[in-house]
Amino acid sequence: MPLLKEVYYGMVKSIKIHRLHNLYLKGHARFIQVYRERMDRQIKLGPRDSRWKLGTTRWERIGEMQFRFLVQHGLKPEHTLLDIGCGTLRGGIRFIRYLHPGNYTGIDISPEAIKIAKQSVKEEGLDELRPRLLLTMDSQLKELSGETFDFLLTYSVFSHLPPEEIEEIFQNIGKIMGEGSVFFFTFKPSDKLKRDKGRKVRFNFRYPFSYFQGLAREHGLDIELLEPPSCPQLPGKEENGQGD
Repeated sequence: MPLLKEVYYGMVKSIKIHRLHNLYLKGHARFIQVYRERMDRQIKLGPRDSRWKLGTTRWERIGEMQFRFLVQHGLKPEHTLLDIGCGTLRGGIRFIRYLHPGNYTGIDISPEAIKIAKQSVKEEGLDELRPRLLLTMDSQLKELSGETFDFLLTYSVFSHLPPEEIEEIFQNIGKIMGEGSVFFFTFKPSDKLKRDKGRKVRFNFRYPFSYFQGLAREHGLDIELLEPPSCPQLPGKEENGQGD
């Protein structure tokens, strides 16, 4: 009986995703609404070794990779960090421990992700480090108006967003960057803009680097293509999960 209930729940959520996607195709909804529903569903029904679940191999390895990468590129405890698409704090837990109190801000479109992130902060005893975890509804970054951050990170976000959402982020990211701020983001490379095809709703997008070069020029930003970090093997952990 529990299995039937879980399958039924998944079917209901999947139908909702398809309905939202049809509204998006007709111009009556934003893609980010579709992806929010997909994220919430994944988090609730995710497998045991999931990118959402605190302490799993995949979660730990990807979080460690994010942390090592930013530290190698100059992140220090006194810096402020904005984690765009913080999810369930794969990197966030490490950043919160490393940074001075109040210097970590994470935002995400998924209410389920933010709920689990807040629970993780309590379970790890990190409340006194005063991380901010904010739910955002779109790509305009309105929740952060008037603030600037030293480092900004978005990991595995642009690979799941169409051009209009990415362009909106670029339109607004400069407003929360100071003179020496650095914005790191990941994307899936391709010779041209591509989206996975098929009968089901697809959430993977690929972009040429020239696309981001154009956006950077348009919004007065310098851009550089960096070597991607390798996903570390952690002591006592087996290679049983892949990053996204």
